[in-house]
Amino acid sequence: MARSLITQPIFEELFKEHYRSLYYHAYSILNDTEQARDLVNDSFEEIWNRRNKLDISYSLKSFLYNTVRNKCINYLRKQEVEKKYINRKKHDIHEEEEYKDYDSALLEIMKAVEQLPNQSRNVFKKCFIENLSYKEAADELNVSVNTIKTHVTNSLKRLRRELNREMLMLFLIFQKK
Repeated sequence: MARSLITQPIFEELFKEHYRSLYYHAYSILNDTEQARDLVNDSFEEIWNRRNKLDISYSLKSFLYNTVRNKCINYLRKQEVEKKYINRKKHDIHEEEEYKDYDSALLEIMKAVEQLPNQSRNVFKKCFIENLSYKEAADELNVSVNTIKTHVTNSLKRLRRELNREMLMLFLIFQKK
């Protein structure tokens, strides 16, 4: 097949004849005025830069539409990748903030635990830090299970008064795992 070369007058005629319809085609894919204009302009620029290598012996109109469509699809793919990256970064930052919040909450809880009376503090640590059962804590401290229960009840009441209730509940839930 013989190649037809795109000369400047042919290119200008192509631009005038097809720019508007290519713009609407791009806009229908992107729904973004500025980006549609940019991608149509990029398509014409690419055609001009490759004018000596292009085989335009077949439908030039379909070639133009395919070029614009492909540029739009590539742009949308790039946008999707960027969105995923940004969302992942936001998630990582949010997760990091949660860890900082948990660390500061844990520090606050441990300060409050240290303020408990000596025996209550020992019982609380045995049951909630070391994860011993009431029976195991009672055996270790040489007291009855009811004494352990009383200390735990009193400790929790005091901690609830001094701390944010949700913070304390999260601590207790995570410590039991």
